[in-house]
Amino acid sequence: MADVVQQIDQLVTNARKAADILKHFSQEQIDKVCAAMDAASVANEVKLGELAVEETGIGRADHKAIKNHLGAHVVYEYFKDKKSVGVIKEEEGVAYVAEPFGVLAAATPTTNPTSTVMFKSLIALKSRNAIIFAFHPRAQKCSREAAKIMLEAAVSAGAPANSIQWIEEPSIEATNLLFKHPGVNLILATGGNAMVKSAYSSGHPAIGVGAGNTPVFISKSARLSVAVNNVIASKTFDNGTICSSDQSMIFDDKEIADKAVKLMIERGAYLVNEEEKKKLEAVMFDKERGVPAVAIVGKSPQYIAKLAGFEVPEDVKLLLVPLTTIGPEDWFSHEKLSPVLGYITFNSTDEAINAAKTQLRWGGAGHTAVVHAQDQAVIDKFAMEIPANRLLLNQPAVHGSVGLIYNQLPPSLTLGCGTDGGNYLGNNINYSDLLSIKTVAKRIVDYERDE
Repeated sequence: MADVVQQIDQLVTNARKAADILKHFSQEQIDKVCAAMDAASVANEVKLGELAVEETGIGRADHKAIKNHLGAHVVYEYFKDKKSVGVIKEEEGVAYVAEPFGVLAAATPTTNPTSTVMFKSLIALKSRNAIIFAFHPRAQKCSREAAKIMLEAAVSAGAPANSIQWIEEPSIEATNLLFKHPGVNLILATGGNAMVKSAYSSGHPAIGVGAGNTPVFISKSARLSVAVNNVIASKTFDNGTICSSDQSMIFDDKEIADKAVKLMIERGAYLVNEEEKKKLEAVMFDKERGVPAVAIVGKSPQYIAKLAGFEVPEDVKLLLVPLTTIGPEDWFSHEKLSPVLGYITFNSTDEAINAAKTQLRWGGAGHTAVVHAQDQAVIDKFAMEIPANRLLLNQPAVHGSVGLIYNQLPPSLTLGCGTDGGNYLGNNINYSDLLSIKTVAKRIVDYERDE
């Protein structure tokens, strides 16, 4: 215990020294640092994707490389010309002055281990904060390599030596000590519910995330072929590991649902029967904890089916499961973090929207929801009623939620869920959320008033 305490103390002491130096960096200096980190990320995004899959066994290396590209280069392109030092905005007699928080503690998940490290490193340095990572134990090696690459690039461009650090020997004890250390100013928590709760109970301000259980409402007014392609592209990306990936397709018309299922099968889905559904349920969920079983997270449909005791063809892209209801009575309306997708049909738009609301409220409140529709009245009703902070219209859930691909949302790998999801922030977290903003307000009332 004493050794762990000493190690965390040293990390925070080092980070404080780095933060004190970074605080005095000019915009030009910090932008030079971020440019070097971006170049290093692009040069290593493929290698890091391969390392992530090799260590964790989760997802696909080619898709991990894309996530690395998004989490670093796309994020950099988004903020490279934006101010993060000194007066960043002036309007109506008020100047807004950006200051760093100081020392950040950050946890990273096993599902997106390298991309999250690069993303958080970049937004930390852009906002002139030092950062200390607690990596997921099952992704320690690849996460450390990503952090090392970003640190070396930052230092080569003039950043202080300990701007980016990490716990070398991961443990719950070490993470908790880091989170509760009095020298930490803010926590960036991405991972499971237990870890996020630990961040919130640390005594420090924390930016956390919530569980995703994304409903995809496919209205009878949807462009069905496009909707089906969007769902397949999203659900199969990195074998379903992104928390905003599609979990249930919800239809308001049986004829449309039947056509959609047919299209799904033609385009690579495998429709499981009742017996296969029971076999899948037995291996896919940790029912005591109410989460997906570790054994199936990010695995291929072939692997998951074989684990459950049946075979599917090699060209199958995802497993499609008929739902009996939305809610705890049917486990397949839970979050699945794999290329396994539920679907269900209702008799009206109102019923379908209510089902989407139900899915979010008991399993993914505040996160993400998708509607495929051309009827503006349906879109407006969905937008007004759905308890999600990211409502995506006619686009893939994953690609839309992370921003700057199908829309103008800020690019991010940390998706806030707002108070519905137990978070403070509900936006796509970016560098601006790591700035402490001071206001300098000019007097607008004439001095003669006080004379």
